[in-house]
Amino acid sequence: LKPFPFKFSGSLGSPPGALVVGDRFMSGGSISDLEMLGLSVGSAAAPLLLRRAPLLQPFASQGAVASRFAPVSASTSVHSVSGTTAVLVAGAVATTKTVKAAAPKNVAKVAKVARPASTSTLVDGAADKPVCFPAASSLPSSDEVFSCISYNVLLPNNKDGWWIYKYYRDPGDGKMAEWSARQAMMKDQLLKAGADFVCLQEVSDLSWEEDFAFMEEAGYERLMHEKKGRMRPATFWRKDRWEMVSALHRDRTLILALRRRSGPHAGTTLLLANAHLSAGHNADRRLRQTEEALSQTAKEAKNLGLDLEKCPVVYCGDLNSQGSTAVRELLVAGEVRPDFRESGDPTEKGQNGVQITSKIKRQTFGAFQDAAELCFGTGSAPATILVANIDSKMMCDDNTLTPAMLETLRAAFKTCCKSGRDVMTREEVVSFLLSVNKELGRGSEYRSVVAAMAKRGQDFESPDATLTEEDFIALYAQELEEGKFWGVEHDLRVLCGQGMALPSEGPTELCFDHMFFTPASLRLVGVQETLTEEQRQRIWGPPFDVLPNAWHPSDHLPVAAAFALR
Repeated sequence: LKPFPFKFSGSLGSPPGALVVGDRFMSGGSISDLEMLGLSVGSAAAPLLLRRAPLLQPFASQGAVASRFAPVSASTSVHSVSGTTAVLVAGAVATTKTVKAAAPKNVAKVAKVARPASTSTLVDGAADKPVCFPAASSLPSSDEVFSCISYNVLLPNNKDGWWIYKYYRDPGDGKMAEWSARQAMMKDQLLKAGADFVCLQEVSDLSWEEDFAFMEEAGYERLMHEKKGRMRPATFWRKDRWEMVSALHRDRTLILALRRRSGPHAGTTLLLANAHLSAGHNADRRLRQTEEALSQTAKEAKNLGLDLEKCPVVYCGDLNSQGSTAVRELLVAGEVRPDFRESGDPTEKGQNGVQITSKIKRQTFGAFQDAAELCFGTGSAPATILVANIDSKMMCDDNTLTPAMLETLRAAFKTCCKSGRDVMTREEVVSFLLSVNKELGRGSEYRSVVAAMAKRGQDFESPDATLTEEDFIALYAQELEEGKFWGVEHDLRVLCGQGMALPSEGPTELCFDHMFFTPASLRLVGVQETLTEEQRQRIWGPPFDVLPNAWHPSDHLPVAAAFALR
């Protein structure tokens, strides 16, 4: 627990209180550390509830009780000091109680946390506050409640996606990166959850039928986006509870109208949008994609005779952006004006202050809410991407290579020049390409090499063809500009024995995957945690895993929520 920025005083009452700790809380504390905080740890030790943090094993070994997760409600005020989030809960196993604490000057008060209602109460729709469902658990589903998962599965490498192994920090013998292993994990994840709706992104049109046949066997119907593209969205629904009324295939978005088959809400139509928006410096296009999808959805709703103000809508997917974005503004505020500027996304280098639209963009469904933010608190939604912390080490904010990156690329180039010359011979170029891509003739590295040689009037097949250091650096600068940090990191590990990542620094945490809903017609029952305690430990402590890995088949974590129809 050292160092901890809060100094607590006073009694926490009986039964003992609980400390809820945040994302970056690391292990290594002791019972005496708890006592320093004013927590009584006698025979009835204070339970330690963890909110997206590694389980603190030392406390368990000394008698403290550890809960699986902390069901902190949306009304919780979470204070952040020096990157560490902490919430005190008094009488967590009894009634709600406010705890006074001496806190830093910028912290006004300690949180007041409501005791969550029972699962049965939540499913029956009687509770007002959304709760956190444990990761890897079954999702609630009943006549009153439906659940939805959004999951970027990372392109299935069954008949496509040969490069997927490059996403893995340590693929071992490569078996974990093969589709058979990845598919088995996805099958377990999705069928265990048992959601009413599963919205996938990055499915492959080449192997779609066989990749997810297990979903049909489990009682789901499915539809893939019909527009051309290597990676497409696809939506599944439980056919015993829902039937498809219509489908719209818009730019990188699949929209379904689904009607409830039975129960008190039989005949109710839900509009479900599954989006995989454009990546990179394309904020204007992401806004157009979302505005067009919502506009066409509104037209379809009117064609079906639905009241837009009362029609339930869920808009989810990989939105390829985070923070205060134009897409979020359109959904939450209902419009985006020409003076709006995006902020809060470190991956959008050099984009601050850029105008997104010259005209007002509006949607007609009313204000949406972000399910994760409503459940966990504004700015506290769990990260959905946990990858190597390398972006800022490779590129500056102006999209130029960092000095360290330039130095590393020059070193990598020299390792390829076995002959000692200041250029790669054709034989050395072939060896380089085989080492990073395992097969000649594939990959953007190969295409860049061929183009660079052609620019200098050389034919790749000529034995006299060469590759200069300048060509080599330009090749990888282009890879980074296209966002292929994972691929560059892999190639550096192969060529130099080490990339730019330092695993002990922990991962880059991004939240690109979202689930928005219309609160006028839907009540949020709860949101599922993205990681188990054991998985958190493995990410924020040794062996400092990143995604994908031996226990998770994608670079994204699924987001899941349950809703009650109003």
